[in-house]
Amino acid sequence: MSNQKLPGPHPRARMAAHVAARMEASETAKRAARLDADRRSQILAAASEVFLEMGYGNATIDEVIRRVGGSKRTLYRHFESKEALFGAVVDEVVGEIVRPLSEFATTKLSARDTLLILAIQHMTVVLSDRHIALMRLVAAEAARVPEVGRAYYEHGPGRGHAKLRLYFEQQRRRGVFDMPDVARAADYFWGMLLHHGTLRRLFRRDPPPTTEEIATECTGLVDAFLELFAAGAQVPDVAVQRRSTR
Repeated sequence: MSNQKLPGPHPRARMAAHVAARMEASETAKRAARLDADRRSQILAAASEVFLEMGYGNATIDEVIRRVGGSKRTLYRHFESKEALFGAVVDEVVGEIVRPLSEFATTKLSARDTLLILAIQHMTVVLSDRHIALMRLVAAEAARVPEVGRAYYEHGPGRGHAKLRLYFEQQRRRGVFDMPDVARAADYFWGMLLHHGTLRRLFRRDPPPTTEEIATECTGLVDAFLELFAAGAQVPDVAVQRRSTR
């Protein structure tokens, strides 16, 4: 019997097998990540229903699991506590207001277009039925359960204010805005957006405004804001016309 060794796999074949194995592992990891993200979204949807229906104090992790299925272990892998879960629900409801601000700094949009997009998104979300229900929940629970108010503010208004301050500071350095105090300017902008419309929705239970009403309101609001804070060359024509008629 010959002791001659049989030839091993060709180097190219070994490389092809290695690449195929890596591709398969990558696809498996992607599928697992998609399933994980889907599960997280399902938990958030169920938690949102539970919090809005039952209030923070009466809501339980067990009730969330009853509606969504699965185990506490899976839920706690995504959210370490009931407070963290509530914060994630707030992120889900109001996150679309502040999320675009991270992208605006790198775009070529004018300050007016940027603020108009932000204002319309803000007013659309804040005056929606879902967000008004969340605000009522927070107002009812915050005195008794301080973490509710803290979570709502930190994940919603607080985060939006911080991102807006950063955007204003960047634009101020570029000479777009004349703002000695960017924090106060952010206060003014958010305050203008939260005006009587929110109060009417909260207490008079007015229906949410139409898309056209929101666009009209936000256009006037942004132009008024720029009239106060835009550097001379950046003031929009509308504001210039207002000044010339005074």
